[in-house]
Amino acid sequence: MAEHIVLSAPLFVAAFWSLWLWLDYMAHPERITLRLLFFMLTTAGLYLCHFIYFSLSGHTPWPVDMLYRYCNLAVFPLWHFYLCELTLHRLSRKELLLWLAPAVLLAPASLIWNGTLVIAKIVFAVQAVLVLILGWRMLRSYEAAVASSYADTEAYSLRALRGLLLFLFLTTLASFTANLLGRERFLSSVAMLTVPSMLFSVFIFMLGYESARLLPRVTAVQDEVNKDETCLSADKEDREQGGNPQPDDEDDGANHFAQLQRDVLKAMDEEKLYLQPNLKISDLALHLGSNRNYIWQAVNVGLGVSFSELVNRRRIDHFIYLATQNDMRDIDDTWQKCGFTSASSFYRNFKLYKGCSPAEYFARTT
Repeated sequence: MAEHIVLSAPLFVAAFWSLWLWLDYMAHPERITLRLLFFMLTTAGLYLCHFIYFSLSGHTPWPVDMLYRYCNLAVFPLWHFYLCELTLHRLSRKELLLWLAPAVLLAPASLIWNGTLVIAKIVFAVQAVLVLILGWRMLRSYEAAVASSYADTEAYSLRALRGLLLFLFLTTLASFTANLLGRERFLSSVAMLTVPSMLFSVFIFMLGYESARLLPRVTAVQDEVNKDETCLSADKEDREQGGNPQPDDEDDGANHFAQLQRDVLKAMDEEKLYLQPNLKISDLALHLGSNRNYIWQAVNVGLGVSFSELVNRRRIDHFIYLATQNDMRDIDDTWQKCGFTSASSFYRNFKLYKGCSPAEYFARTT
């Protein structure tokens, strides 16, 4: 009984999230949900094959073996596809096919030639390493993109997935070791599968849980990106029709760009736009009556800081000014007047830009 629980735990967790994602996709069709659904279905298929293999003491029919080979080589690419969608990295159809080619080609080939099993193990290892490295880079790139467009980055952060990637590294080591040894080594003692089975069960559950929690954040960022693309498209169309004339030469272009930078600083320093909670770069563009992309360039390129830093440095300085005026009587009441939407965001930014907590800062300056 205990052995069956160990064997079936990842299967039931993956099946649960597959059902949940399918119902969610039926109600709200989103490509990112579909990507994760394919990953969960493939994971469920993989552990179904595991369950059948060990339940039948290794005597499985060839369709189950082929399905196992396919799922084993497709699960990491499908996880990569999901991460790409989550972090706004678009994959071409050619890239999708290249990632899935080993699974599609080696799975049926393994029924004919045993030599493909060694190749499959090497491909699995390469996939695991690539997905972990690329996933970490994409998450860092996504965080930088959010910081360039949002003042309150915590509302759109995917930091939780960094922890999941580290956890995936541990589960990958366990999986790679088992894959290298071969499933037949575990037939004599299913108890040896307890650790990798439980690790994958926890990872799959946490992935499903975090994905459900993070989906609204990613959707909001995608909407902002789409808004930017719409602005660029409309601006290009206006220029082609002569409705939005641009500077004729390089000097005029540089002057226009410099004027935008001055307008941005004026909006921040004189009009104190940074006090507006949940401020986005599109809000600043609307306030200045300009194209979002031009303002993005003026801030992130021209001023040399991210939009998040531009806003939050001023919020922290404003907090220090107010706190000094009020002799630090109520920190919580003060940070709420500076545009911050949460205490965690305030304390994180204060430490980021001042190198210490508010209490330590004022202890040093008094």
